[in-house]
Parts: sequence; C-alpha cells; structure tokens
Amino acid sequence: MVASVSVLTSSAQASSYYEADDYYADDGLSPSRWLGKGAEQLDLCGDVDRNIFRELLEGKVGGQQLGTMKDGQLEHRPGWDVTLSAPKSVSIMAEVAGDRRLIDAHGQAVQTALAHVEVHMAATRVRHGGTAHREATGNLIVASFQHGTSRNQDPQLHTHNVIMNATQTEDGSWRSLEPRAIYQLQKQIGAIYRQELALKVGELGYAIEVGKESMFEIRGVSADVIAAFSTRSAQIEAALAQRGTSREDASAAEKQVAALDTRQAKIAINQASLVADWRETADKAGFDEAARTALVRDAKANAGIAEGTSDRSSFADRAVAHAADKLGERQSVFSVAALHEEAGRVGLGKVGYAQIAEAIDAATGKGELIDRTFIDRRGAEFTGFTTRQNVEAETRLLRIEAEGRGALAPIASPLAAAKAVAVAARRAECSGYAWNADQRVATEQLLTSRNRITAVQGYAGTAKTTTVLATFAQEAEARGVSVVALAPTASAAMVLGEALGTRGDTVARHMLTPAQSVTAKPAVWIVDEASLISARDTARLFDLAEKHNARVVLVGDTKQLGSVEAGAAFAQLQNAGMETASLNVIVRQTNAATKAAVQASIEGDARKALEALDRGGGAIIEHADRAQRFSAIAGRYAGLDEPTRARTLVIEPSREGRDALTADIRSALVRSGALSGPAVTVESLVNKGLTRAEAHDPLSYEKGDVVRFSRDYSDKGVARSVAFRVEDIDPARAAITLRSEEGREVDWRLRQWGAGKVQVYEQQRLELRAGDSIRFTRNDRDAGRVNGARVQVVAIDAEARTASVRASQGQVQTLQLDVARDRHISHGYVDTAFAAQGRTADHVIVHADSRATNLVDQKSFYVGISRAKQSATIYTNDRARLVAAINERAGTVQTALAQAAIAQPAASKTRAPALSKALASGSGAGL
Repeated sequence: MVASVSVLTSSAQASSYYEADDYYADDGLSPSRWLGKGAEQLDLCGDVDRNIFRELLEGKVGGQQLGTMKDGQLEHRPGWDVTLSAPKSVSIMAEVAGDRRLIDAHGQAVQTALAHVEVHMAATRVRHGGTAHREATGNLIVASFQHGTSRNQDPQLHTHNVIMNATQTEDGSWRSLEPRAIYQLQKQIGAIYRQELALKVGELGYAIEVGKESMFEIRGVSADVIAAFSTRSAQIEAALAQRGTSREDASAAEKQVAALDTRQAKIAINQASLVADWRETADKAGFDEAARTALVRDAKANAGIAEGTSDRSSFADRAVAHAADKLGERQSVFSVAALHEEAGRVGLGKVGYAQIAEAIDAATGKGELIDRTFIDRRGAEFTGFTTRQNVEAETRLLRIEAEGRGALAPIASPLAAAKAVAVAARRAECSGYAWNADQRVATEQLLTSRNRITAVQGYAGTAKTTTVLATFAQEAEARGVSVVALAPTASAAMVLGEALGTRGDTVARHMLTPAQSVTAKPAVWIVDEASLISARDTARLFDLAEKHNARVVLVGDTKQLGSVEAGAAFAQLQNAGMETASLNVIVRQTNAATKAAVQASIEGDARKALEALDRGGGAIIEHADRAQRFSAIAGRYAGLDEPTRARTLVIEPSREGRDALTADIRSALVRSGALSGPAVTVESLVNKGLTRAEAHDPLSYEKGDVVRFSRDYSDKGVARSVAFRVEDIDPARAAITLRSEEGREVDWRLRQWGAGKVQVYEQQRLELRAGDSIRFTRNDRDAGRVNGARVQVVAIDAEARTASVRASQGQVQTLQLDVARDRHISHGYVDTAFAAQGRTADHVIVHADSRATNLVDQKSFYVGISRAKQSATIYTNDRARLVAAINERAGTVQTALAQAAIAQPAASKTRAPALSKALASGSGAGL
C-alpha cells in the first residue's frame, strides 16, 4: 500500500510513531519534523516535541481547547495518520544498496504531497443560520515521522504524517478539521507523492519502469528481488485469497480487514544485523553487491543529466492538455486537484508538481481552461475548471435549440391533434388502459409544436412510449413525416423502435451514418433516454438535425441518472426554456405502497420512501458486513422459482460489487441445482470504456487486450470490427503491436491513426454452466445480437468449447467460446443502476451501501426502486445512515455554463439571435 489514511482514536496510540526502526536515526528516535502552515502559525519547526505533540492531539492549540462536551465529558478526535510509502525498489536501493539520496527524495515528495493536501483538502465546517457548510482554510498542523522497515522487517521507506484535528480560520480562531476530502481523495494523495518521487528519482540518475495509477519501480531492480522483500504484501494477498478475492478485485474495506488480520507487532532489532540479512536476501535473489554497487554508480554518473527547463515546460503543457481532455470528457467541471493528479500521471518521471502548476496557469491564461467552482457529491465546493470544448458544446446545443423555436410548421393543427388524441384514448380505454390528462396534453403539444427541438419530461413508469410517443409517431407518419427512433443503447433503441413500429438505432450509429435515415420527406428524430446523452453528443445531434432540417423530440427524466460523459444537456435545455411536455402521473406500480415509495424518492425524501416500503412495498434488510448482505441476496434470489427469478431485477451500483454478487448468486444456484452439468471457462471481453484521450495513451492498454476499429484502414490492412489482440506495448513510441486471430501482425501507432475510432476490451474469466443467464455486451447485427439482450445457456460442450443459448423468443444459437466475436458476454444476474435504467420488473432487489459516496445518491435510489411494479427490497449496511446519505447526495451534475449565464428567451425565433450572441460572448474565462 503506497498511501493510507487512518483515524487516531487516542493520543497514546500515536506514541509509537516515535519508535526508531531506522538505522540512520543516530539518536534512537524516528526522524521527525513539523509540516504545514498551521504549524508555522504556532512557531513549530524542526523535530517533533513529544509534549507539544500530545497536547495538540488532545485538542489544546493556540490557547484554545477544541472538542465538544457530551455528558460532562470532552470529546475530541485526535487526528489522522496519512502514511506514504515508497515503491519497493526505492526502499531496496535506499536501505539495501545504501543510496541515502533516495531518503531525501522521499522526504521531499512527502512534503509536496502534504502541501497539496493542505491547499486542496484542508477545511472546517462552519454553521450559519442552522446550516453547516464546508469552508476551505488552507492550513494544517502535521507531525511527520519517517521509518524504514515494514512490520515484517522488510525494507520499506515510509512516513507517518499525523494531521492534527485543528485548522485556523480567517478570523484567527482554531477549529476542528473536516476530514472528508482526505478520505475521499486518499488515492490522489498517493498519486501526487509518487509523481513527485518519480521525478526526484529520475533526477538522481535512475531510470524508471512506469506502471498504472502513477506506480513505478526503479529499472534494474527485478520483480524477483522486489518479491523477495515483499513478505508483508504476500501475507495480505494470501489472506485475500482465503476470502476468494485478490488485491486487484477486493474492496478497500476487504483490504483493510486483511491487513489488520495479518498485522504483527513491530519488534526492535539490531539495525546492523538487519541490513546484513537484507543484503544476504538480495544476494540470493540475484541482486548481489556488485549489481547493487553498479546500479548506484551508474545512477550517480547520470544524475543531473535531465531535460532542460523548456523541454519540461513543453511536456507539462502537453500533460495538462491531455489531462484536461480526459477529465473534460467525463465531467463538465472538475477539481484542480484532480487535474494535478491526472497531468502528473501523464508526465510521470518527466515533470513535477511545480511545472504542472505553471502549465495549468498557462492554459488558463490562453482560455483552454476556464475557472469554475467544483462541487462534490455532498455539495462541498472546491477550486475547479471546465474546458473550452465543453463550453463550446453547451453553447452550441443551446443556440441551435433557441434558433429552432418557431422555425417549422406544426405536424398537425390543434383540431386534428385533438381528434387524434381522442381516437387513441378511446382505443386504449377499450383495452383497459385509460389515458390521463398529462398524456393527452403532451401528445397534442408535440403534434402542434412549431419548434425544431421539443421534449417530453416524464417520470419512470408514466407510459411515455406506449401512449404519447406511439400516437405522435403514428400521426406524424400519416401526415408524411418520417419517424426515426433513437436511444443511447441498442436495447433501448430496439424497444422504442418496436413500440413506434419502426427500426430503432443508437444515437452513436445514427450520427456516424445519418444519411441512412434521411429521406425526401420531413423527418422527426425521437430520442429516448435523453438524460443519458452527453452535452457533446447532444450538440452533434442537433448539428445534424439542423443540417437535415429534421425535428428532434427528446424523451427522458431529469430525476434519473445522467450521462457517463460530461454534461447534463437534457436538464440544461429544460432550464433554458426548451418547450417541454410533462408527464407526472405514474402508472407502472401495481402496489400502492411501492408507488408511494417511488413518489417519495422523486421528492428526494429517502426516509419517507423506506417507510412506504415498510408498509407493504417491500423490505429494508440490514447487515453491517457486505459479505453477509451479498450472501443474503444470493440466498433470496436462488430461493425463488424460475418464473419469479425471471421477473426479478437485482441491482448493485458498482461493477466490482456486481461481479462479486454474481459469484455468490451463481454459487447459490449451483447448490440449488438451477445450474448444472459441466462448467466451462471463457475469457469474456469487457469494454474498458476508454475516453478519447485515454485511447491515445499507451498506458491505457495491456497485453491481452482486444481492440476493434469502427472504420476500415485499408492501407494498414485493418478492416472494421475485426478483433486484434494486444501483443506488445512501447510507451515511448506510443506504439502497440496487434495480432489478428489469423496471426497477422499490425504495427499500430496511436499518434498517427485509429486511436479515435477504437473500442478496447479487457479479458475477464467467466464460468458458464447449463442454466446460466448471460447477456450480450456488444451489438452484432449480422448475428442478431443486441447489447444488453439476455439469453439462457441450455447446453455446454466443454470439449468443443461451445455453448448453446436460447433467447426469450425461443431461437437457439451456438457460441464458439474461443472466438472473439462470441466472447462479448457477461452473466445476466445483476445490473448496475445505469444498466437497469429503462428496465422494468415485478420485483427489485437493490444493494445500497451508505458509504458508496460516488454510487448511491437520490438519482440511483430513484432509478432502483422505480424499476419495480410490485415490490422493492433494499439491502443496506445501516438504514439510518443510508437515509442520511441519500438525502445529502442529490446526484446533480454540473454544467460548463453556469446557470446564471444561460438566458431564458421566449419561445419565438425572433429572440434566438439574442441568446446566441449572449452565449458566444460568455464562452471565455469570465463566465
């Protein structure tokens, strides 16, 4: 573990930090020092004094006593230990090979990381008028203790940074620290430390081997040598293996439990003897004294031979630009701390924190980065940015919508629209489904609209498609208007197309080949699940609609989950005054209590929603341990009969959790006999979901990955959709060696071709048995497969390595499990909240851990329970904490354009140029 954060429960607990385990500590005490602007305010410098340290831990600071009185007792949390550990090869070269320069480099990197924490994470909570908000303070008191060994007496250079629970506000008073950001950004702290250390190690003359997440090792220290000095890691790996997981797959909580279970008390040992033992271990691992000495000697000879200032500055500029592209593709607004981390990852070993800061300032000055306040999922504010591209995309989509107001003739007159609605409503009533007023008004509104862009905003289960859209599409076609059914996913597009009596297509495919949908007739593009479409794609879609003079009807729900890419275009357009028909009457739920729970979730009232489930809409089941929750869910699901399982949807918000829960469910199904016969293991292909910026980065790829290009590159011998396996990666040249299934090699240069038109898949082991439910994860029109469609395994031939699968309509096809085309599959038992959006089931089982900050919020909660017709059962760690977490996290997505900058024009074309001009003038840094 290279970075960890743990809470201190008592001042006595921190006394161990003084214990020396480092032979370079001549006085027998661990080297220590005060860090932070808060320490400077208290005139603390040099070695950490034990008495002052204890007083600060007890909350005695600057003449104040921090803490709160409860039942006559003072309660004060002492602080937090942020431990930063050097890569194993650095520890080996410092402690075994004896290059003491690396110890200083480690100390400097620790200081840089702690300065980053101080600037971006130091804050307190201040109350005003009964409400509390986060106030950044920019100062910390840190007692830093440096150690050199692990608990297993392996060489392990690390520093315990004890952050006191105190920070100074603008008025000079001291208050308790608000530590949430430190916990949430633990990985970021470690990345900043490693990035700065990598630069320092390079300056000392060492070459480094770059890994993922800003990991690195010194070149010349082999994996065998590292393994020989990693007995502590081996213990943790073994403990995780006993629990059926690994360091790569385990959750943070599982890793912590494994670390604590295998933790041994530190013991005093003679340092000279320890060093002798280390060197003997190194000799046995093939890293003898001659090899160690040569590596140190060569490094010292190369020290100072580094890139010039201008080269570093240029590289830092490119690193920041790449980082901004990557972050800006996922978020309209991102924090400056996240930008630092990502740019440092790109520039690992080549540029440092200071150069990145200068490059960020330069990009801001050029208008490539635009100042914004970043708001985290709990509403806390941080310094942040948006990108010029994001501002331009949002400006463009708002301009096209505004200029399209009043631009087209209505599809039907008010009288004709009213007649069409009356006929459709009578027909529905004869079938036992009465229309409500919202559905009537919405359908008439769409048919009589004069606007190019219109919308239907409807809560989940308001029958948008079967009433409003079906009638609108039928009337449009009858009046010579061609209807095109679109959605972000193939499965949603297929459902929409079937409901509208036309062929559905994905938005992405439609934008690649819009001419296929263009006819001489006027056209309307109906886009379902519009909240899932990013701002950039919405702008591109609007550009095409304007070019082909087509109407666009956006259909969705702003209360549900938004795009995984940047923006919240559907909500943003509504806020800007886009003509919107609203459907608020929910008709999906057949259980009154479940319906009441869904209504409460729309209101953002989690407590009220759970109380409704208690009244007969489902159940709330608590287990503190995730393994217990998963076991209970698996048992409940496996205990259902097959028809009921088919009508039950299981939702777990994270991909890692989905896979773990799936494993538990399948084990339960095997025990029950629902899964039977021989098992076969297939290397399924899982989309890595790379951003466009990541696709250009060679570190995004691993050997064994499979890539498919979305267009032909005939001069390279590459055909569209053919599968290629990654055989070798050369990061320095951004070159990847690919091999086709027929054995042909291709030299792929990421900076020259193809990176913008590629999908990348990683391999994941998947076991199949007869009875398994699986889903396709990639569209394959020729094979009749739709991404998201589910089939059941009816037979396995382990020897031939084939699986026969049957679709719900009864068709059977055979999968060749060693052929890439047939390996785009996954188990179909558990959905993430994103995958579940748009689905409906009689019963829903939702796993909701209150601590899943980035995954459990009002939107995901609403999506989860609103899938259910009859009942929703929620498994959680703690009901009260879940309620508090959901009520606190609205799940609102920021936009690049501040709401105050968006004009609210009237619905007429005469006002459109004014909006366009206002947005154009607001696209710079002053927005």
